[in-house]
Amino acid sequence: MTKAKNEELQTRCDLLQQEIYFAKPSSSSSNVMSYDRIKESNFWVNFCTSSSSTLMFMACFNFLHASASCMRLWKGSATSSEDLPHLGSKRGPKPKLRLIDQFLLVMMRLHLGLGEDDLAFRFGVSQSTVSRLTTSSVNLMYHKFKQLPVWLPRRSVDRLMPPCFKVWYPTTRVIIDCTELFICTPSSLARQSATWSNYKSHNTVKVLIGIAPHCHVTFVSDAYEGSISDKAITESSGFVDLLEAGDSVMADKGFEIKDLLLDVGVRLNIPPFKSGDRQMLPEDLMATKKIAAVRIHVERKMQRLKAFKILAGNIENTLFDHIHNLVFVCTMLTNFEGALVA
Repeated sequence: MTKAKNEELQTRCDLLQQEIYFAKPSSSSSNVMSYDRIKESNFWVNFCTSSSSTLMFMACFNFLHASASCMRLWKGSATSSEDLPHLGSKRGPKPKLRLIDQFLLVMMRLHLGLGEDDLAFRFGVSQSTVSRLTTSSVNLMYHKFKQLPVWLPRRSVDRLMPPCFKVWYPTTRVIIDCTELFICTPSSLARQSATWSNYKSHNTVKVLIGIAPHCHVTFVSDAYEGSISDKAITESSGFVDLLEAGDSVMADKGFEIKDLLLDVGVRLNIPPFKSGDRQMLPEDLMATKKIAAVRIHVERKMQRLKAFKILAGNIENTLFDHIHNLVFVCTMLTNFEGALVA
């Protein structure tokens, strides 16, 4: 057999192999997103879900697993989210995805902010399934996370307190800050006015967040309309009721809550104010530096919350009725990320 004949047969063989390959039905496992595709890589688990590792992702999943296994999809707003975790009377069918893949889908919706159509294509489900699965899962996660003892006792705060706090601010119970999240302009004129933030020049909701010195979230208020002041949200959220005499609270300059805290025997640590054109005193400069040195970890924690891209930009009106649950869940999920300070 000549060399030319061999080459011709080899070419025909290659063409036949290509035809066979393209004639095969595509395998769903190779084209559809699933946990199996990322579980061997901590990088991809972190990228997709914010969890610091596969171990932390599974710890969160296992905590939710028992309740999620009997979850049915939310089918409308006829029932209040307070009826959850059983999702009220309007219950749809169970989703076809494995539970672990449902959880991955929801985490990618929260952390990456991927659209419903995008996730539907990736996971091989319908857009409506993604929408109902997200709402059902967020409400379920909210009620499960609410069962956790988030507010820590004084002895636990002291035991976990980093050295930088022990040296300068050993009585610190919590560091508080308000974060404002942009929302789409509401259709209601009354709601437009109530959610308008002069500080942000935008419609917002505002949430008070408390973070322990070791940088775990220990308090999350309800989501308030953006026009509320920091003092009003601190007073109405029930935060002050959790404090004990002898505690101290660290906050930014805008928190004019010294009188609220003094009534319960709690000290407020905020950076000193500069008065007029007068230069700050050396002791005030030192106090500002000390507070800035320890607050930087808290600022990084807040950045982790804002890394959940579903909260970035303008939060959709379709999510407004669930916005408190959504913010609470994203905030709690930051506690499943790696440590910020030793």
